[in-house]
Amino acid sequence: MTATNVFASERHACIVIGTDAASYDDKGTVLAFRSKVHAFPELGIAIVGRGNAFGIDTASRELAVRYGGFDEMISHVSGELPRIVERFDLNRPFELILCGFSNARNRPEIFWIRTPGPDSSGQGLQPFVAFPQMPFLLAPWPNDELITASGYVEPSPNDSPKRIERNFRLLLEIQRRVLADDGVPRVGGWAEITRLTRETITSQIVHQWDDHLGEQMHPAPILWSAFNRKL
Repeated sequence: MTATNVFASERHACIVIGTDAASYDDKGTVLAFRSKVHAFPELGIAIVGRGNAFGIDTASRELAVRYGGFDEMISHVSGELPRIVERFDLNRPFELILCGFSNARNRPEIFWIRTPGPDSSGQGLQPFVAFPQMPFLLAPWPNDELITASGYVEPSPNDSPKRIERNFRLLLEIQRRVLADDGVPRVGGWAEITRLTRETITSQIVHQWDDHLGEQMHPAPILWSAFNRKL
């Protein structure tokens, strides 16, 4: 249940990504803290993943060396990803969110693709089909109680990059309190904001949570009104 939030702003010609950093086992025990954004500045592409970390790392690396740009990757990923999964025996399911600028359509874009396994999109999408997610993808989505308590509002296409970054900082704090089916949270480590433009990819850790290797995560109580005032 990785926190994966991506917004493609045509108006400001950028993509903003908000992620956490916790890798964990099936019981939610933290195994490592690591960035979940695979950045390829030479291609103008960033890939974010959900699911099995080894599969995400391997597929991201292999896709990046096969293509010269975003449009080429999107055109071929549905055929190439199954071959990568087979070659490297990537049997545990994962999802990739492909972020970049389309020269053909002259805009920033987000595409989502998954390997066989549970479909977290809730849209009945088939494996190995690259599906556009515009203008944003926000996951996991909090329940109504968390939305109401925190006062969260989805970002708007007119929002500035800075406003989207603040929005994602709040959303990551909310997602930290979204529980998996076993009642254990899966979002933690640190909050990382990445911004992708046609020329650059930059990342910044904007908050560090008090989580520890070898332990499950335990979000502290929060007063949302006070938190929002500090954003």
